Parts: sequence; C-alpha cells; structure tokens
Amino acid sequence: MTQLTEEQPTGQRPAVQSPVIPRPHTDAAALRAIDHAKQELHERAEEIRAHPEDHKPKLVLSDHVRGTSWLDKIADGVNRVCGSMWVFLGITIGIVVWLFLGNIVGFDKTPWPLLLVILNLPQLSIMISLQVSANRAQAASDRRAIADHETLIALHAMAKQQIDILNGQDQVLAILNNFASQEMPERQRQIQDAVNKILTAVVEPGGPGGAVPRGKNALRSPTESLAPLIVAIEQLPAMLDKRGDDGERAGSG
Repeated sequence: MTQLTEEQPTGQRPAVQSPVIPRPHTDAAALRAIDHAKQELHERAEEIRAHPEDHKPKLVLSDHVRGTSWLDKIADGVNRVCGSMWVFLGITIGIVVWLFLGNIVGFDKTPWPLLLVILNLPQLSIMISLQVSANRAQAASDRRAIADHETLIALHAMAKQQIDILNGQDQVLAILNNFASQEMPERQRQIQDAVNKILTAVVEPGGPGGAVPRGKNALRSPTESLAPLIVAIEQLPAMLDKRGDDGERAGSG
C-alpha cells in the first residue's frame, strides 16, 4: 500500500504548532497547577523578555482545566444537564401541567404542597453544582489569562527591539546626512588641495626665465619634487584620522 506524503517547498520552514496543555487528573490538580504558574510568572516573564522570539502562544480551552477522574466526569454530566435548554423547557412545562392537573385530578390541590416540596428538595444540590461550574470557569479564565500575559510580554519585548532598531537607523541616517551636507564638501576641498600640492611638486610651470617657453610645463628635479610630495602624503593620514574622530563624535552625540 502506497502512503502519500505532502512535500514542503524547499526553503520553507515547517509550521510550528502551539504547545498543548495536558489535562489534569482532578480539578484540584488544575488549581494547584495554576497556583504554581502564578508563582513562577515573574521568572517566566524574565525568560520571555530575554528571548521573545522563542515564545510559542498557547491555546487554552475549558477542557484543559477539567479533571479526568470519575468524580470530575460526574460534574461534567451535571453541568451539561443543568445547563441544557431542553431541561429548562421540560421542567417549566411540567410545572405548568402539574398546577392544572393537581386541582383537576385532585392529587395536589392549591397551594400545591407536594409540588413545593419536590421543587425545594434539589435546590441545595443545584446551588452546589452551580458553584462547581463557576469554579471551573474561573480556573479556565485564570489559565487563559496567564497564557495571554506571557504572549503579551513577548510581543512587548519584540516591539521594544523594533523601536531600538528604528532609533539606530535614525542615528545612522542623521550621521550620513550631516556628513553629506557639511563634512563632505570640506573633505573634497582638502583632497583637492592635496592633489594640487602633488601636481605642484611634480610639475613646475614655465616662466620668462625658465628653460622652457611660457605656457609650457617642465618637470622639476627629483630633489625639488619629492619634498613637497612627501609633505602632502604625510598630511593624508591625519586628514583621514580626523574624519574618523568626527564620525565617532557625531555617532555618540
């Protein structure tokens, strides 16, 4: 039998599933787990702030805080029965029919003492079942609040990182803008002066008393041309160092 498998595109990372919260054995175990998570919430928050990209959101449902013991299963059944709209309609219709048939048939006449006794007997049990349902709902809400709080911490940490990156980009753009508007023309003038010095050191313009006619250029002797050339070359590292110092001061400012 051939088994078909779905191939993922090359270069695409596999989808990461959200972590699944295991169901507790009892409702009391679920409450203890929630209390333990509350106590470790500060440490967990510090871990998320340190590595927000590693945080995985959790899907928290009511089933994740419901116990799996037989007593908890009975509580689930009672909650489903008492919270059913069909049960409400059946009890309401039964009471109305009882009120009329009690007087007509004569088994429970006004003020219907038997009906009042029957309705009052299960009230204590119903109140307890309602409190159990409220406790379960509160446990699910607490577990969901903890998971949402961890996710919000991760999102807040990543937002701060993005703001820091944007601020760094603004500083770099400010340095480049300052260099382009103010320092670059000055650097170009200094470089042009150095080039002129080099050309002056290498080429001697012709004059009236020179060996060459006016308008012509004659090469200087090696001794005469090397001295200004060496001076101009020695000034270039100082110019470059000054440029680096100005860039560092602009970056720190």
